[in-house]
Amino acid sequence: MSPDRPHLSELATVRAALSDLGQPWQAAETRMSRLSPEWRAARLGVPTPTDQDLSERRGQPEAMAAAALAAHGQSVTAANAPQASLPASFDLRNVGGNNYVTAIRDQGGCGSCVAFGCVGAMESTAAYTHGSPGMALDLSEQHLFFVHAKARGYTCATGSWPDDLFSDCAAKGITFEDYLPYHDNGSGTLNADWPNRLAKAVGLVNLTGDPAAIKQHIYSYGGVASCFVVYNDFFHYRNGVYKHTTEDVAGGHCITLIGWDDADGCWIGKNQWGTGWGDGGFFRIAYGDSFIEDYPGDRPTVFGCTGVNLRAWLPAQRVLRLFATANDANGWAYLQNFGWAHLAGGPHTTTNKLDELTHARASGHAVAPFLDGSELSSVLVYD
Repeated sequence: MSPDRPHLSELATVRAALSDLGQPWQAAETRMSRLSPEWRAARLGVPTPTDQDLSERRGQPEAMAAAALAAHGQSVTAANAPQASLPASFDLRNVGGNNYVTAIRDQGGCGSCVAFGCVGAMESTAAYTHGSPGMALDLSEQHLFFVHAKARGYTCATGSWPDDLFSDCAAKGITFEDYLPYHDNGSGTLNADWPNRLAKAVGLVNLTGDPAAIKQHIYSYGGVASCFVVYNDFFHYRNGVYKHTTEDVAGGHCITLIGWDDADGCWIGKNQWGTGWGDGGFFRIAYGDSFIEDYPGDRPTVFGCTGVNLRAWLPAQRVLRLFATANDANGWAYLQNFGWAHLAGGPHTTTNKLDELTHARASGHAVAPFLDGSELSSVLVYD
């Protein structure tokens, strides 16, 4: 084995351990496994648990796995849920043929994973709760980490926590990617108009330590941000159901959980290490493994939101349906990539907007809507 490629020796050790376990997952040389231990750790971002924290949670994995499996068939009451009970498997990338998960990102050499986990949850929640897989929301992880998290004293080296960052998503909101693109060194200038291109999380929910609640939330509202312990073999993951084969801890990490599969006993996660790691950037991890449902320590570490309010111009799209009450006092438009939006501005304005939208719908012209929450404040019709 070449002395300047120690990861290959590590990979061989992992593969031998997996063989003894019956090959639950496949290990390979990945863009992450080629990195030095220092650069691997730089791509995490949740403070590493202490040995005492890990020791105190020794029996947790088995309990969490049992609770996750026991959730199958539980009643679901949320209006957004596809069915009235939890299924044995669910994946936000394929809900009746629709994908509500945004593209894989890359956090680079900065411990900004929590920002990506929270943003991934918000993006999927916005699309899923509106029933609009074409929304293609792209929010700014840079704004969340290098502005909001920085104001709390967090840096690339310290990492951060999802309770703090999700709170900022609700209280302050984050802008869109085009107003502050991501760079792992924090370079770039925030567009001064960002309050008019903004997303805010609504209805924050702490799901820590409750696998059934995690499933309920994903099924009803969308992805959740979750922290877990990263063992050194995880950097070699290619596909299959990950179960750690070593006790060597690299640190803590945050990702977005987007589904589950009881047959394989696993969660489905979206990572942000690019597409050259894992299954195109996604992964499966066994229920209970790596403390993914309840990270060791005192902080809550699994969060979701029940909605996302947007204040922004959205891309041009078609008007699919219109509805108005008597005398056009209230009106609603169903937009191709947003869903239902209430026409804001009172009866006179509503009538004018209905006329514009009716013309656009009849002629097949696209419209660019400005949304403020569920209110359609302005609209541009493309002739």
